[in-house]
Amino acid sequence: MFGTLRFPTLRPEYRMSTAIAFEHATVHTMAGDEALQDHTLVVRDGRIAALGPTAALAVPADAQRIDATGWHLLPGLADMHVHLTPLGVGAADGFASDEAAALARSAQVLQVYLLHGVTTVRNMAGTPWHLQLRQAVREGRVAGPRIHTTGPILETRFTFAQLADFGQLVRTPEEARAAVIAQHHAGYDAIKVYNDIDAEVYDAIVATCRELGLPMVGHVAYAKGLAGALAARQDSIEHFRSYDFALDTRPAPDGARFVGWLHTTPARIREVAERTAEAGTWNVPTLVIEQALTNLPPAEPPPRPRWLPAWLHDELQADTTRSVFKPEFLQAIEAGRYRRYELLSALDRAGAPLMAGSDCPGCGLVPGQSLLDELDLYVEAGLTPRRALRAATVDAARFLGLGDELGTLSTGKLADVLVLRADPGASLAALRQPVGVVAAGVWHPADELAAAMAASAT
Repeated sequence: MFGTLRFPTLRPEYRMSTAIAFEHATVHTMAGDEALQDHTLVVRDGRIAALGPTAALAVPADAQRIDATGWHLLPGLADMHVHLTPLGVGAADGFASDEAAALARSAQVLQVYLLHGVTTVRNMAGTPWHLQLRQAVREGRVAGPRIHTTGPILETRFTFAQLADFGQLVRTPEEARAAVIAQHHAGYDAIKVYNDIDAEVYDAIVATCRELGLPMVGHVAYAKGLAGALAARQDSIEHFRSYDFALDTRPAPDGARFVGWLHTTPARIREVAERTAEAGTWNVPTLVIEQALTNLPPAEPPPRPRWLPAWLHDELQADTTRSVFKPEFLQAIEAGRYRRYELLSALDRAGAPLMAGSDCPGCGLVPGQSLLDELDLYVEAGLTPRRALRAATVDAARFLGLGDELGTLSTGKLADVLVLRADPGASLAALRQPVGVVAAGVWHPADELAAAMAASAT
């Protein structure tokens, strides 16, 4: 079904391996709270070759020297919950109906992520297409963020019909075990579970993932509940799923989704946060998608940014994610917004691990921009800007098992570097003033990247 895909080749200037030196910069390594003043960072062959005080560091003679006075460097950002399926192109047939369009669209979407400083993404509904796209980025044939991807979503009964395009039914423990093994052999990075999984099927998925060393991530099975997911030490929970049920303090809850946010207490929130920390389960709150769900679209769509491809703008405007949710669910989601903020803060205080993700492009969220909006909501919930940044840098790298390679800036690490005009530790508004981004050692100035995208944004 899936042939070998022919990805467009990068322009020569995006494959340069010459060393690059950013001189006189303020460097936020994210290894601690301090920023390094007047430092130089040298990139060569995809890695940080040197980092030290500008006055003491000898810049290689062949390096491209960039005066970074007044600029701020920090690790590239990670959006740990995205969906990379090219919009408007079905997944079920492997995009065979229009492979060329799907290829071009994928390349453009990945560039939009780069423009916003996102150098790593975790794709949460994988197909064989994504394995090939991941490889194309690794080999430098497509410019884009590093891709980590789950396999097709596992579900005993599809919660909604669209899941058939990127999901797989597992109705018995034997089917579940076979599916996990097959996804492992195919090369997927993690196994994603969903809502309506039978308890014994969920248990088989857990056991097989542990046997193979695969992370198990996703929603919380209704049949297991939050207590069951924490007992299984599910590696990550998305969207705070099933926390609404666990937080509900009513003697006889009615079982309606999202309503539990309206019937909880600070004490119950603290208790559940501490239980999450004890389990070591990560959370990806995706506050921005729920905010988008409950915000009615404007009567007049905003003008399309010049760098945003017209096809992508049109598809985002036509998104139908909201239609999946009943009106009463949307009302409960909106009413419970600040309870979710309380849970986020409580998880952080309890030491429960967090990472940032946006569920882009659901509800018309723009790739990359949605992650910046997500981080803003963490600050609104009470986290400091630097703590919010950790969720999209060092903590995301730690979850992926790449703490020795990504997430902080130090000599020898992979060169994913976001360059900004202002201090992100003082205000996350700085993230919206990019000078450019280094992705896998390749320098992409923001103005050049935006201009190149604008030229092809049709």
